[in-house]
Amino acid sequence: MTINALICDDDNKCSDIILRYLLKYCEERNITCFYDLFNNGQEALSSTRNYNIAFLDIEIGDISGLEIAKKLKENNKNIIIFFITEYEKYIDDAMDLFALRFIKKPLNYQRFYTGLDKAVELINDETIELFLKDANIVQKIKAKDIIYLETNDHKVKIVTTMGVFYSPDLIDYWEKKLTHISFYRVHKSYILNLDYIDQYKRNEVKLTTGETIGISYRNQPTFRKYFFNYLKRRK
Repeated sequence: MTINALICDDDNKCSDIILRYLLKYCEERNITCFYDLFNNGQEALSSTRNYNIAFLDIEIGDISGLEIAKKLKENNKNIIIFFITEYEKYIDDAMDLFALRFIKKPLNYQRFYTGLDKAVELINDETIELFLKDANIVQKIKAKDIIYLETNDHKVKIVTTMGVFYSPDLIDYWEKKLTHISFYRVHKSYILNLDYIDQYKRNEVKLTTGETIGISYRNQPTFRKYFFNYLKRRK
């Protein structure tokens, strides 16, 4: 899973805490994190990175966090916004922008982590457009409906709850595309949705479909840790 995060706050101490919490969260959940850190709204809006999560101070110089959020939403309607502020008077405006969390200063790491958990759940509910190699059509599916992906004869086989599809994009592309924490690449040829694991052994998993997929020797220790942490979070 990959997070592309924007942090914009003119309080350097606060932005450093946000970054520290974010990196710690990503490390614990085996998430790849790319981030940009700004203390100026104009600089944040000039960035060309496609963010899926933004942490914005509401009162930040000439451009408010609310204005930054509106611009970010224009570029990516699915971006998840966290507003960080001391002032509760902005809650209604923040909610109008469908902000995921309104987090008061000083930051509480537990509330911060809970908000990130909710964010990745929302990412998992996104609709993905699949261009199918064997038919000149576009098929829209939910990421959560993908059971697993397999490299298959120079294309990728995508097994879903709705059937089997094929994509011309390589598995490395799909590893970056499927950003939810339930997806894990257990082998160079396989990406699994952990929600569909019925039985786990050290070197293989059995899926709810009845299929058994092996875990590469190199990935076995890291997958074991990741999988059990994932199960704990679902309780």
